[in-house]
Amino acid sequence: MDPSSIPCIASGGIVLSVHEKAALQSSLPIVKKNNKFSEVLFFGKMQAATTDYLIAIGIKDSFLDEKKFFFCTDGASWAQLPTPTPEMIATCEQLPKGLMLTGNEAHVYQLPAPPPPETEEEEAPAEEVEGPKVSETERLAVIVEMIEKETALAPKAALSMRSAGAVQRNPGFSGLSMAEAGLLSNYVFLNKMKASSVLDAPMSKSVDALLSAETIVPKAALSIHMDESIGATTVRNLLYPGAVAFTMPGSTTWGYCYFGSGEKNGDIAFMLP
Repeated sequence: MDPSSIPCIASGGIVLSVHEKAALQSSLPIVKKNNKFSEVLFFGKMQAATTDYLIAIGIKDSFLDEKKFFFCTDGASWAQLPTPTPEMIATCEQLPKGLMLTGNEAHVYQLPAPPPPETEEEEAPAEEVEGPKVSETERLAVIVEMIEKETALAPKAALSMRSAGAVQRNPGFSGLSMAEAGLLSNYVFLNKMKASSVLDAPMSKSVDALLSAETIVPKAALSIHMDESIGATTVRNLLYPGAVAFTMPGSTTWGYCYFGSGEKNGDIAFMLP
């Protein structure tokens, strides 16, 4: 999302300070230029115990290509997050549930060493083995990539697939109407492709290539709200509290963001009808 779109979701308690907004407006274009991105989006704020992290996304050519994620604490001094590996993800999954990020990018999480295998014969004491480690920035990268992949939404037809396969903004998109914005069927998962058929018309396929938000499991995990005071429509994700997509009906303004601690809602089964 563009930082100037924050008022579209402010009714949900998502806000930035004056300093943060000013810093983002000047620093994100520099990140875009220095890395030769086609777009740089502000993703949101990851809450930590001492200092929160601001997150940005760099897109080279296609919204479906591998994205680059950046973080900072002041809105100006951006550093790139590492690309998550299977080892990083596996280690993060072993951390205690509900453990907040520390806010110290130099922090290292140390897990206990696995117990030695039991043997009947007496052997000499084995050398002490350290458990797996993961750094704060690695853990932040794993959390951010997972949430962005699972929660990013766009209005239907806001993106289109080019002949070479790149998914980019659709120049013909004029926005959803107020009635359309209130229907979940008019939103798509930005990172998930729809199953295609050779029988699909090429033009229809180009603007209908992404998976509908109606396919989310469990059902009713996405909640639509309309803010009549400013005319914005938001889609909130109950699986990841703090994940919000929005659109301004009648305009091409849309986006998505995340403001939260990174924790998935494990009690959602008790919240839904």
